[in-house]
This record gives sequence, structure tokens and C-alpha cells, in this order.
Amino acid sequence: MNMKKIIALYRSAETGKTSTLNLLIELLDKNKKVEEERLIEDRRVSISYGSKKIAVTTWGDNGFELKENIKFFEKENCDILVTATRTRGETTEILNDYAKEIDTDIIWIEKNISAKLEELINQSQAKDINAIIDTLI
Repeated sequence: MNMKKIIALYRSAETGKTSTLNLLIELLDKNKKVEEERLIEDRRVSISYGSKKIAVTTWGDNGFELKENIKFFEKENCDILVTATRTRGETTEILNDYAKEIDTDIIWIEKNISAKLEELINQSQAKDINAIIDTLI
């Protein structure tokens, strides 16, 4: 029985996916604090969380980045991949193909956006993804 899981945070470019996933990294690992001015920097990290190993990859705006995210997930031998992706096109096709290859479903989460409430929305959505991860472990 395959235990690998994929969570995809999707939306078009410049909608806060990277910031939300960086906040998620902080929630999952209190030792990986991100300074506010660095929230927009892309990263690939693996985190031991509960009994699982989780890969959080903030890149995802093109096919090359998404393929690198998958390689990282496999190399780190993680149980759960949380990645950014676009709304449609090459990145979603690559992720769908990979999910079929490893025989798992993707939990698709649309990135919430609001210019006035961006910070609060990013924090709230990071907590929502953390709660989903908690149900998977």
C-alpha cells in the first residue's frame, strides 16, 4: 500500500504561494524561522514531522522547477510532498502524471488572495495546510 501523499497549492504567479509555504515550513519546524523580508524566497526543505518526513517546495511556476521538486521529494525519501504549482498547464500536467506514476491522489488547494489581507491570509492558509498534513500522519 502506497503511503506517499501530494498536496498542491495552486494559483497564478505572484499570488503568495511562496510566502504561504514558507510560513508552513515554520509551523512544521520551529527551528526553520523565516525573517519577514525572506518570505518570498524559494526553498526546498525536508522536515521530520510526527512520524512522517515532509518535503515542502515553494518553487512551482514552471515545469523544470516542478520536476526538481519531485526529484528532491524522492531523493529525501519523503512521505508527503507539499508544493506550489500553477493553476493549469505544464506544471499541473507534470504533477498529475507523477501522482499516477506513484499511485496516489493530489490534494489540490487553491491559494486564497486579497491584497489588503495578504499576510493574514497567508498565515491562515499555512495553518490550514498544516491541519491537512496532521490528518495524513
